[in-house]
Amino acid sequence: MKTLSRIAFFLLIGISLSTCLGTTEYSPLLGAEPEIDGALTRAPRTLRLYYDALPDVSQSSLKLIGPNGEHQLRGLHTMAADDLMIEIMDPVTSGEYQVEWVTVVGDNPTIQSGSYSFSVITD
Repeated sequence: MKTLSRIAFFLLIGISLSTCLGTTEYSPLLGAEPEIDGALTRAPRTLRLYYDALPDVSQSSLKLIGPNGEHQLRGLHTMAADDLMIEIMDPVTSGEYQVEWVTVVGDNPTIQSGSYSFSVITD
């Protein structure tokens, strides 16, 4: 009986762990400037996203959406540091912002996408 209880116990732990591990979705995004979920006291002039491998600029796009809608961005490029960088053309004011990204990273031809938020408090 004790052996059966131990088997059931370990089986439940195994199922719980596999469920937790199975729900984690892969994202190549490692970090960003402005920081993911960050709160800034100065308006950013650029967006820079760091990935786990070099992104393909020709298959990439970034969007910045703020309290007044989508911002105009210019000059998507990489600094050869497994990143994407772009200049923000419109003034960034206080409020909540969302960065939406699409890219192909490294040798993997899969199109990856995601988003993150940050806030600006300049008052």
